[in-house]
Amino acid sequence: MPRKKESQDKYHHGALKEALIESGVQIIQESGLQGLTLSKVAQKQGVSAAAVYRHYDSKEALLAAIAAQGFDLLRGALDRNLAEPLVDSRIFFRKCVEAYLDLAVSRPRHYELMFGGVIPDHTQYPGLHSAGQSAFQRLIDSIQVCQSRGLFRKRKPVIMAFHVWSTMHGFAMLHNSGQNPLGDSGELRGQIGLMVQLLRRGLDADS
Repeated sequence: MPRKKESQDKYHHGALKEALIESGVQIIQESGLQGLTLSKVAQKQGVSAAAVYRHYDSKEALLAAIAAQGFDLLRGALDRNLAEPLVDSRIFFRKCVEAYLDLAVSRPRHYELMFGGVIPDHTQYPGLHSAGQSAFQRLIDSIQVCQSRGLFRKRKPVIMAFHVWSTMHGFAMLHNSGQNPLGDSGELRGQIGLMVQLLRRGLDADS
């Protein structure tokens, strides 16, 4: 009975919507995307299915919210990097790459949901579409910082950001699917350094 009262209180205070997302994240990390159902999420929060449907009218709607949270986490990491005093633009760029790959490797199923085509059309969910665009914009902003410091050549930042994004995505997908020929996660930091070097060869101002 106390658990039910607690869940009702969370609902009345508007926190249930976010709590359902967190429960969904836990379920997909433990059981995969196929393991997520609205009934499991409801059970995890100790609420009725009707309470879940008040916020998410389908499984895909909840998945879209979870994916949006992933993009928000990525944007937040890039924001923190942008907010730090810039001492060395090379270190700054490495931290951009690390922010992306850390998310992909630490939350592989969350990452799969964000980029794996589970939700075919992100524009059907404005919150998800906006979160994805915001995260990419932070990468563009980061490229512009590197350009302003003379690290990268002066080309359209959106093109350079897309080059970085797609390269990191390819690495993340291969790594998470067990097809990384360079080694396991224990060697990931060294591999990130290698990725940064390869990326910069196509971006550096003096290349």
